[in-house]
Amino acid sequence: MFSQSFSRFSPLYLSISLLTGCSLTPAPLTDADRQTQIGADQLTLFKDQEPLTGPLTLYQAMSRALKYNQDHRVKMMEHAVAEGQASLAKFDLLPDLVAAAGYDSRDNFNASNSRGIEDGEESLRTSTSQDRSRFMGDLNLRWNILDFGVSYFRAQQEGNKVLMTAENRRKISHNIIKDLRTAFWKALSAQRMSARIDPVLADARSALQKAEQAEAEKLRSPLDALRYRKSLLEIVRRLEALLDQQRLAKSELAGLINLPPNQDFQLADDTNNPWPVISKPKLSIEQMDELALQLRPELRQEMYQTRIGADEVKKAMLRMLPGVEFQLGGNYDSNSYLLNQNWGSIGAQISKNLFELLSAPTAIATAETQESLAHTKRLAAYMAIITQVRMSQQQLDLAENQLQRTTELDDINQKIHHHVLNSELAEALSSLERVRISVDSVLSALQKHQAYADSQEALAKLYVSLGFDPLPQTIENGSVDTLAKAIEIIDKEWQHGQFPTQAIDDPKSAGAAKNQIGG
Repeated sequence: MFSQSFSRFSPLYLSISLLTGCSLTPAPLTDADRQTQIGADQLTLFKDQEPLTGPLTLYQAMSRALKYNQDHRVKMMEHAVAEGQASLAKFDLLPDLVAAAGYDSRDNFNASNSRGIEDGEESLRTSTSQDRSRFMGDLNLRWNILDFGVSYFRAQQEGNKVLMTAENRRKISHNIIKDLRTAFWKALSAQRMSARIDPVLADARSALQKAEQAEAEKLRSPLDALRYRKSLLEIVRRLEALLDQQRLAKSELAGLINLPPNQDFQLADDTNNPWPVISKPKLSIEQMDELALQLRPELRQEMYQTRIGADEVKKAMLRMLPGVEFQLGGNYDSNSYLLNQNWGSIGAQISKNLFELLSAPTAIATAETQESLAHTKRLAAYMAIITQVRMSQQQLDLAENQLQRTTELDDINQKIHHHVLNSELAEALSSLERVRISVDSVLSALQKHQAYADSQEALAKLYVSLGFDPLPQTIENGSVDTLAKAIEIIDKEWQHGQFPTQAIDDPKSAGAAKNQIGG
């Protein structure tokens, strides 16, 4: 009978086994699959972005970076995932409410008889107390106190992870704004200097070509001709290297604001105020330390990690206790032989895996070590933050000093260039000397632009070391211009000495700002 029943279902078992075996081997991506995915990603990468229709200002660039930068979007999505995990962890606090329904059928009766133990005689005829086909169902409420306690601390940990991802998003936005501020001023420097460099570079290349012709025609001694060409080549190399270095910043800027690589754009240049004043925070080093320790996302992350470590110790200790489970349920069975086809049940059970008692001391010790590690990492972050504050403040002082010196040097070089090339001395100068004087004036101007960009970078690093948030707590809408105006207001406040005293702590405000930024 068993063999007949098995043979009846064997084709089904064989089909399920074959399907399961085939599904375990993933198929590698084909060239067509990869090309299709790459094409879809290229369309998605720049989709739903406001078009760039005019010259790009600094604050519009910051706004676009916070809205469209892919790294920032990743951190926002990680925060959303963490929020979802925290919400799911709260459901683990609820008791289990399990509903079950089933149908059972067999091809013959579940019949039996009885045989006496002492005499071996059959005492009853063959009988059954169960229908061949029946429906069953039950609804049971189960609550385990130990699982509730563990789930409570797990929910606390997931909540702290949400706060950690929010701080990680703040850290990414700080670094993006820092990199963007530096890239913007370097790219603007290249844009300003291209009109001056290109003619000088063309003169230098023309002089180099003439020198090569003179050397070929042996109009000079070979040694003098080689030295002359070497001087010109060094001039051309310096100009091309400095200009290329500046132009690379434009590509970096395009990547930060998520523009297509082939899209050209211009930066807005305020000719009335080409060099905005760099306002260093008028704060003592002690005040800077206090602000940084209050605002820096890295230290807050370590504080949340300390909480997670403490909850892990509590979970390890709680697992040493036995599990106490209460159960309340209602049941139904369509078996016609039953006197009561519907019945309720209640019960309680206490259980414990005794082998867990052997591993419990190790688990607790490991959790305590993790907690100690979190404490140590928090102290390390504390020390790193105050060190970064001091270094950033010193770098800003050095950058300001370099800017002052390069500005003075540029003023002198421009005056020399003006007096020499606009007097009777110009006729007496060789082409190499004229080119060299022009190059010196261009190089000093480039160095002044570079020094200014370095000062802006040092200021951005100081803002990051202090943990200043470039975003307001609430934003009216998610447009680029609205966000740019909000960022500009905050930046102007910093320039006038109005600094934040705390970062965004209100989850509703933070979430509203995040949603507006994400579009």
